[in-house]
Amino acid sequence: MRNIYLLLIILFQMISCTGSPQLVPIKRPLMFDIDRRCMTPFPDRELKLVHSIQATMPKGEKAVMLGVTAISPKTGMIQCVIMTLEGLVLFDARYDRQIVINRAIPPFDSIDFARGLINDIKLIFFPPDGLLIASGISDDGSFVCRYRTDSGMIVDIITHKDRPWEIRQYDHDFRLIRSLKTHMGSERTTERQNAIPARLELTAYGPSEYSLTLELIEARELTK
Repeated sequence: MRNIYLLLIILFQMISCTGSPQLVPIKRPLMFDIDRRCMTPFPDRELKLVHSIQATMPKGEKAVMLGVTAISPKTGMIQCVIMTLEGLVLFDARYDRQIVINRAIPPFDSIDFARGLINDIKLIFFPPDGLLIASGISDDGSFVCRYRTDSGMIVDIITHKDRPWEIRQYDHDFRLIRSLKTHMGSERTTERQNAIPARLELTAYGPSEYSLTLELIEARELTK
């Protein structure tokens, strides 16, 4: 359990920067269905998601835990819980325009840890804040929507031909700092369920790179 503590606190305190890869070149402007294509990755309803999470650190250290996340696209609300496989709650917080920490076992009571976690959840499940500054088709035929966020970062949403999508986040100097890859899995029963990936791979780049692999255990629509 101590290994989980150490890995997680390092995970969200890292400063990531790198000089490559560069922004995805956009060759042809996207003229139609811009709104629909740009919003494809993001849920349009309130959901509760349960994932197994494997964290991989620079030296190959790994930790496995559970994550429970509730999201509301309409309000921007986030409720997140991280726990051990045995069910011990390590971190429990709610975001609704501001972060409220309900429970945090030291060293997870840091506000920096909470901000980092909330920001990663926003990147995965919510459209970027800010303006759509470009959209089009890349060399390989993928659709690209490029946003400049309110904080000045660049976010590319890339929808590939084979359906899975990718999200890339760049800093002010156009260096890649986060990437998200999705895998849909083989079980597809309805079109709405197709929008929930079976696996998410989040990578932070820089001198101390890390990655998170989230395997979906359960997805449940929340009803009022």
